[in-house]
Amino acid sequence: MALTDSNAFVSMSSSADQDYPPSNILDPSENIFWMTTGLYPQEFIVTFKEPIDIREIRFVTSNVKRFVMFSTSNQEPKNFETILEKTLSNSENRLQTTTHTLDRSLEVRHFKCVILAGYDSFASVHALKFDGGNNRSGKKY
Repeated sequence: MALTDSNAFVSMSSSADQDYPPSNILDPSENIFWMTTGLYPQEFIVTFKEPIDIREIRFVTSNVKRFVMFSTSNQEPKNFETILEKTLSNSENRLQTTTHTLDRSLEVRHFKCVILAGYDSFASVHALKFDGGNNRSGKKY
């Protein structure tokens, strides 16, 4: 199931370009993307109308050097817990794919990603996908 089918929406982003809007993060195609505008850090929050269970995260980017991901199951986007912090190697404008399996299933209402640094003035997010793994729903988002 794609994020666009799971009642997910981008509830906050630190930048928006009319040609590459934050809503593109939810598009399942890696050819459609959100482009940051200028300085770092850059961040976005994806909110789910109903909480989802996640076990694995797949994150496809370009020109991202360092990022950190957070989640919360709270009704409001606050009291986030860190899920993952990672430094990526320079892919020289090619897509960077990060797949991370969590040590346990997490219930997520709000998912936040902060791009702390990039290899260029602009970075892009091409895909964000979640897998429920072996939990009660087993769904992929």
